[in-house]
Amino acid sequence: MRRAIVHIGMPRTGSTSFQEVLARLRPGLDAAGICYPKLAPPGAPESLDVNHHRLGQGLDRRRSEAERRAGLARLDAILGATRADTLILSYEDFAVQRARWRVPEVLAGIFARHGFALETVLVVKPQEEQLASAYALRTQVVFEGRTFRGFLGAEGASGRYDYDALLAPWRRASQGRVTAVPFRDRRSDAPLLARLIDGLGLRDRLAALLTPADLEYRTNRSAGPLAVEAACRLYRLGVHRQVIGHPRQLGHCLDRWAWSRGLDAERFRGDAPDGLARVAARFAGANERFAAACWGRPWDAVIDTAPAASPNELAAGPIAPETEALVAALVRAATDHVAFQAPPAWRRRTAYLLEEFKERLGDAVGYPAWRVP
Repeated sequence: MRRAIVHIGMPRTGSTSFQEVLARLRPGLDAAGICYPKLAPPGAPESLDVNHHRLGQGLDRRRSEAERRAGLARLDAILGATRADTLILSYEDFAVQRARWRVPEVLAGIFARHGFALETVLVVKPQEEQLASAYALRTQVVFEGRTFRGFLGAEGASGRYDYDALLAPWRRASQGRVTAVPFRDRRSDAPLLARLIDGLGLRDRLAALLTPADLEYRTNRSAGPLAVEAACRLYRLGVHRQVIGHPRQLGHCLDRWAWSRGLDAERFRGDAPDGLARVAARFAGANERFAAACWGRPWDAVIDTAPAASPNELAAGPIAPETEALVAALVRAATDHVAFQAPPAWRRRTAYLLEEFKERLGDAVGYPAWRVP
């Protein structure tokens, strides 16, 4: 049978880099026998076809039933027409969708009708780092006002970080055809994208298309401590509610302001060592089961951790006057950017209650609250 490779995540593990490289290679993929399909609705901007989030959002009911059916119909038509023997879908939230939507089974069924066998690929890193990335992302979309410690206390036990449980339905639908790639691998110092492509057995096919720069490509840089602190303050002010367009726009404004001035050279590192230790202990058993099933080796024999570094979270301690001045300047730049007008206190309280409800809804349906329509 032909191969249908579904890249399911995890979020914040180089997914966008992988997707952008594949999208750039599309003109030459047919000759290599690979299909990275365009599944966005007709007439949609080209940017919507970098990955397959529209199909994924339809499958987990974040979009209408009509959009779900249309997305599956477009996939069905492509599967029926392509001569490629390998198809790739990529959407980093496939990994965290609720089992009740039976997304792996739905995709496996449509693939099988066209002679494709489902395979699953995902990239993983230690939960402590995954949670830090999730917190940094929430600040980049200005949807977080807590300290990292506060976030970890609420989120650190979430099933969204149990990789073994998340992979289980995909493993069953793939009949065990799973490729798990460490974000950092003790066995190799090759770039992540090179290891991902090698793990899928696609290096020979893509060799003529890939450049060294492609294999080293990284995007979606994480925010630094100044931007994170400013973003939390903006959230508490309610500035995010006056942003038109994608919620990450305001975070990009903060990052550009800091990076253009040579600030925030280091990524944010939260200050919650006790909480991180509890997270590591909580998921240790699940990680060992995951590693045994995917690699036949212990987790720590394969997964490498980030280089040790001290926390740099500003909210965790006294802020030096010169640093406070930079944060205040960042906040002013962002509020000026959106022409922010402070709402009455009662309106802010009401809005926070609504966001708290969306947070609980996000937990129930299995994706972040800022992505709830």
